[in-house]
Amino acid sequence: MNELRRRAYLDAMGFDVWSVKPPAPACNRLVLQPGDGDTLLVCAQPENTAGRFAGDLARVLDGQVVWAWPEAEGGVANPTLEEAVQQHLFTRVVLFGKELGRRIVKGDIPLVVGSARILVTENLPDLADSGRSKLEFWKQLFETGAVKSDTRT
Repeated sequence: MNELRRRAYLDAMGFDVWSVKPPAPACNRLVLQPGDGDTLLVCAQPENTAGRFAGDLARVLDGQVVWAWPEAEGGVANPTLEEAVQQHLFTRVVLFGKELGRRIVKGDIPLVVGSARILVTENLPDLADSGRSKLEFWKQLFETGAVKSDTRT
């Protein structure tokens, strides 16, 4: 019996017919915070930018930073990661979370996008709570020259 006939029988008998709805497509568009800098910090949601660790990070990085997060609605008004790098001339992008990174780039995360070097780390709340993760993250930033030289103690 084909699916349409089966549903018609169930409907005729008064049974509700449920079907699996496919998940909404993952949006790879970014909402960029106003600002002008060479570093783009991409977190999962705008609330992540208000934490203490996020503030410390923005102060320590060399140059100004611009925060971004995925657009919830999936419209086309906001840029993709590649478009944001190209339009704003970012030279460094930090993606907070591998899953977030895969969602934004739609697949494997490259080391470079346009003119920007990509650094992937743990998601921001976990990074702020884990001393070991934080130490590894700061080490990566120092190695890439992203941190102001006078902040190393």
